[in-house]
Amino acid sequence: MERELFSTWTIGSLEIKNRLVRSATGERNAEATGEVNDEIANIYKTLAEGGIGLIITGHAFVSPDGRTKEGQLGIHDDYCIDGLTKIAGTVHASGSRILLQISHGGSRSQPLGTKGNTDRAIKGANDFSLKEIEKIRSNFITAAARAEKAGFDGIQIHGAHRYLLSEFLSPVTNTRNDEYGGRNGGTRLIKDIIKGIRSSVSEGFVVTIKVGTDIDENGNNQNDLLLSIEDFIKAGLDCVEISKGIAPLDSTVKEKIKPHINEAYNLDVALYIKNHLPDFPIIVVGGIRSIETAEDILRQGINAVALCRPLIMEPDLPYRWMENDRRPATCISCARCIMENGPVICHIKKALKK
Repeated sequence: MERELFSTWTIGSLEIKNRLVRSATGERNAEATGEVNDEIANIYKTLAEGGIGLIITGHAFVSPDGRTKEGQLGIHDDYCIDGLTKIAGTVHASGSRILLQISHGGSRSQPLGTKGNTDRAIKGANDFSLKEIEKIRSNFITAAARAEKAGFDGIQIHGAHRYLLSEFLSPVTNTRNDEYGGRNGGTRLIKDIIKGIRSSVSEGFVVTIKVGTDIDENGNNQNDLLLSIEDFIKAGLDCVEISKGIAPLDSTVKEKIKPHINEAYNLDVALYIKNHLPDFPIIVVGGIRSIETAEDILRQGINAVALCRPLIMEPDLPYRWMENDRRPATCISCARCIMENGPVICHIKKALKK
């Protein structure tokens, strides 16, 4: 059956009103403690009112040492729950669904209580002891339980973009020689996290992950990624979003995307996974700018399409397309919103308001 952009679909037992997803986008304007403030709450209110079916929040750090930037959301302590509850409630009031993305920064971390570069040793996949890995596993599980208490429909584990779990997954950045070494070891760690979350949340709570292939030729290819995802499904995974894994920024967030010309730069990987797992929900993100491309992706079997930068400039893009205004997203893919310091905003839009 042909999948239409504004038809309902499900992840597990969670029904979602359309097949447009807001891919996780760090806001970088939370309180210094990681708590929600009015600015962040308003971002999600505006997104939900704009008609998006599923929102995935900017990544929230699961432990103080795993924060990546000042202004990042936290889910590391019970004091974060109240503010996150407001976000979940606001999103649900507009009929959208919401997942909290949870992460540890690994070698990209700027621990809570520090600003910018720090003299404290920053650890990557190779540097943690077995005892510390067990603590990381526990932190992810506890974070997911907090997300459920806050009213979220589920979580997304951040396993991409050179954060800690993607470092564990990639043989490029994980050269350990113990049970957590290489892709198999990284897969084992994430499987343990998924199993732990499953045992700590209710049956209907959705557990998803964001992962991708490596750019480095010595890293994970499409089949390696497939093998990991198959193991995650056995552990209780409900859905996967395909992006790029260990990658330089220009490969993860490409510039100069032109509608109908060079869109959907992760689609080949997503289709490879879908062809091998036809009944498993797959979301793809990466350079989707036109409704025609989104519709074509769905026709090829992908369950939903995710947008990041277009919704920073145009949070009501879903409603515009729903009302049959089929012009492409107005985002010009300059990537300034992501690359410049401070809160994530559309600098083009800001300049136009002056």
